[in-house]
Amino acid sequence: MSPTQRPHWPSLPAALALAVGLAVSPPLCAQSDVPAAVTPRATVPAQAPPRVVAYLGLGPSESVKLCMNEVRDELEKAGWSFDGQVRLEWNDVANDPSRYASAAQAMVARRPDVLLATDNPPAEALMNATKELPIVVMGPTNIGKVLDAQLRPLANVTGVSLGLKGQFAIKPMEMLLRAFPQARRIGMISNRDNIGHERAQGLGLFADMLQQADVEGLRVRFSGKDDIARAWDELARLGVDAVLIWPDSSVFLGEHAQQALRVRLPAISHSSWFATRHGGLLSYGSIGRVSMCGRGARYVNQILRGRPLAELPVEELYEAALVVNLDTAERIGVTLPSALIERADRLIRPGERTLAPTADAHLPAAR
Repeated sequence: MSPTQRPHWPSLPAALALAVGLAVSPPLCAQSDVPAAVTPRATVPAQAPPRVVAYLGLGPSESVKLCMNEVRDELEKAGWSFDGQVRLEWNDVANDPSRYASAAQAMVARRPDVLLATDNPPAEALMNATKELPIVVMGPTNIGKVLDAQLRPLANVTGVSLGLKGQFAIKPMEMLLRAFPQARRIGMISNRDNIGHERAQGLGLFADMLQQADVEGLRVRFSGKDDIARAWDELARLGVDAVLIWPDSSVFLGEHAQQALRVRLPAISHSSWFATRHGGLLSYGSIGRVSMCGRGARYVNQILRGRPLAELPVEELYEAALVVNLDTAERIGVTLPSALIERADRLIRPGERTLAPTADAHLPAAR
């Protein structure tokens, strides 16, 4: 494989079958053959094994594929070769969060040089599995406990966070209330398998905001992708006026958008892909996941070159944009305030063709 070639990503079934929880063998190492000796004393040393950067996630998703491609591109720009010098390793738990702990432990046992996570649950699993191997996060917001006041690492974790004080979750609710000022009931959908969601009691961060707006909040939980349709049916039965999808893995975005359209409920997500690629009504939140992953790759580069984590403070990044999908608004029969439409950073107009939810990307090697 040449330095410019990308490794092939497995198909979705193959990626699921190769989930890290099932892998126990050590990583493959590139080695050179030792030729026949010219004299009894002449030997050719084996090539050093590649440095391994190992990612852990819930399952294959297009946004994470793009993220890993950005990591690869930035490392190549920094002078690293993927022709035997460094290797990206993909690990996922086949959409079964109960396997995070065992998956993280299996990864740590293989002793990669750097561990990566883009969501809170896998980041927590990796932090619980090792206090020694360096972990670089690209997005997670649950690392505040291992940082000092200047965001310098107090443990083996650094990287890029989308906000350590809850703003990543709060802002979409503010925008939803502006979009539907007459709403009296706001539904919220959370993931029963997401540790961070389940730690939040009742309405979580949104309780005070909804009380001040004199709006009733109703929270519905789902467990697994196959349960999402039931949760949306329940929200429709409860008669909510609009829905906030709690920040979660991008694996579920397409199903949320499809079910919201089916039951004709307006909804907002923290991910721009909800509106731009999956046909959701509104999104308000991160627009720079790819650039965020490029920033994360710079941490990986520094760590591979031997720089101590204590010298690499966390970067708190919150690039937010409002996306309004007017095509979806027309399809579900809602009228949005003109002020909100004027405020939008991007409008998707009726009949406009949006990007398909696919990435021109290749997965790193799966475990």
